[in-house]
Amino acid sequence: MAFRWKLDYAVALLIVCVFILSFSSLVLISNIKPSIALYWTAATVFSVPGLVLDVPHFYELWTVQLFTFINGLAYLVLVTFITAKFVNILSRIDVHKREMRRKIDSMSEHIIVCGYGRVGQKACEILDDHTMAYVVVDRNPKTVKLLREMNIPVVDGDATHSKVLKAAGIERAGGLIAALGNDTKNVYITLTARELNPNLIIASRAVSEEVVSKLHRAGAEIVVLPDVVAGLELGNEIIEGI
Repeated sequence: MAFRWKLDYAVALLIVCVFILSFSSLVLISNIKPSIALYWTAATVFSVPGLVLDVPHFYELWTVQLFTFINGLAYLVLVTFITAKFVNILSRIDVHKREMRRKIDSMSEHIIVCGYGRVGQKACEILDDHTMAYVVVDRNPKTVKLLREMNIPVVDGDATHSKVLKAAGIERAGGLIAALGNDTKNVYITLTARELNPNLIIASRAVSEEVVSKLHRAGAEIVVLPDVVAGLELGNEIIEGI
């Protein structure tokens, strides 16, 4: 890591030095106007195509000829360095995704948590407390990025799609938590999950009491209404306080 940082600074310093030296030489040695020297130096270092200056004998000056060559080399170094950094970033992302894919593929009897909102997060905390393996399914790019940074197995996609659940290892999973804040989607997830794995234990969140029976018929063994649970908890707390 330290070596990479030193290389970054070295390349940046090289480009800056070439830029300053080229500009200074044109102004101090060849008596070129600073504005023209600055424009020509920037254009050659960053390889602007079609550069032609209406300055008599400008391209016959030895400083211009010398620094055309040097600035060309600087541009080549810059492009090579940026390309290498870009390829390195892409390779790291690809390697991380492959490692995550292998990790998920090696799981069995794990829990699939669909949705990493407040309810999903709390469910994952409980699973962490009991050291149970789980995979999160979420379609929010920021959430997926955060989970990857936390090294939590995650599948980027819509949990209502069977291919996404299969990517999370639904056939090998021991349980599934449908934690979305949308009853229709939770019902659909439950139906799809039950079809893909008849032996799966399914727990689902419900927003409306009316959907509880539908979730049970769809295949959910456990259905929880967070608002009702919160109300009961508040009631118990106030009673104990009195």
